[in-house]
Amino acid sequence: MAEHATRDHAVWSASSTNRNVNCPGALALTMDLPETTNEAADWGTCCHQVSEKCLRDGTDAAFYLGTTEKGKKFSFEVDDEMAETAQMYVDYVRKRMADYKAQTGGNAIIFVEERFSLASLKPPFEAGGTADCVLIFPLWKMMEVIDLKGGRGVVVEAKGNPQGRSYGLGALLKHQSAKVRTIMVTIVQPRAGHKDGRIRSEQIDITDLMEWTTDLTSAMQRSAQALADREKIGSTVTEAQWAAAHLTAGDHCKFCKAAGFCPALEQKALDAAGVWFDDLDQPRISNSPDAMSPEKLASSLNMLDMISDWINAVRAHAHSQAESGVDIPGYQLVDKIGNRAWKADVTPDTLASLLSGIGKDPEAAYAPRKPASPAQVEKALGAKHKTAIADLVERPARGTNLVAADKTTRPAATPGAHKHFDILD
Repeated sequence: MAEHATRDHAVWSASSTNRNVNCPGALALTMDLPETTNEAADWGTCCHQVSEKCLRDGTDAAFYLGTTEKGKKFSFEVDDEMAETAQMYVDYVRKRMADYKAQTGGNAIIFVEERFSLASLKPPFEAGGTADCVLIFPLWKMMEVIDLKGGRGVVVEAKGNPQGRSYGLGALLKHQSAKVRTIMVTIVQPRAGHKDGRIRSEQIDITDLMEWTTDLTSAMQRSAQALADREKIGSTVTEAQWAAAHLTAGDHCKFCKAAGFCPALEQKALDAAGVWFDDLDQPRISNSPDAMSPEKLASSLNMLDMISDWINAVRAHAHSQAESGVDIPGYQLVDKIGNRAWKADVTPDTLASLLSGIGKDPEAAYAPRKPASPAQVEKALGAKHKTAIADLVERPARGTNLVAADKTTRPAATPGAHKHFDILD
């Protein structure tokens, strides 16, 4: 079983399909850049590794509480949140198989972390990916591709999702002997609310998927043309001309490795923020938030994620350049200093002895006991009895977030002002 963190990606990977379809030049701009990661991405990688173990070994995610999973760069101890995220996905896969068994008496066929290739489409470069889970339901004449999304910041749509459809296409090409008529693409995103639920699907007829495949291969050709044209920069075209012809900024830029230096994204972010430059070439912002109407606020909120992502990408790119030895005028690298922590060889007994030696209570060296978490108690109860704590568990609200109304299933919260004052008609 190859760990998620060590798997290679194809030149045109399924996970980058949405970006490459919407921005033909993205592949040319990123293909020679090294693979990068961050804590959020590695958290998702580790969560996938836990879920894979569950499906292969027949265990529940709580079984792995306290163990450590290693991502590309960061390692994480499996905690309640990771276990619950993985378990929702695992439960859905198992339920789908159980429903099929109950209805037909037959067994669904399951493939976990299945690699596929799109080579039979004769793409201009290597194309493929790895599907989290593929289920084949022979009597239903259906194939389902299930994709676990561990993120909470970006809500992933199931309908019309190019990545999901690429998984479906790859699974169909790999299992051509399976006589299916429908492909179902399911997104399981436990940590992000959505109007269609945290588990949502798109069903695609095989003929519709084939029509979409034509669009996919056309997008691949556009990316190939962008690659070829980039070789002409400095001879027949300028960098700016190439960018204008092949780069398109938008929501698909979020995880692009070139986001920190992409001219199209930079211009779109500056336009969205209302940035202009004065006679001394100093940046100025034309819009003041406290002067915006509710309608203008709504319009601006729709753009903030893109602007914030660009800012973060520029900072990350600058930091990477500085770490590689590039001098950024006016900036320098400094060490990040963490909170105080005991040295590695210090034990509670060491501290107890210290306290006793000066006449203090040695029990102060030990943290007070507290109840185990729900996931830890579930682990002790075992799969058959984990529902015993259902009436003892709650999910209390801890403040509010402002989110797009069409992106959540949660009811609207009462504004703080309304809790303390009567609203007059």
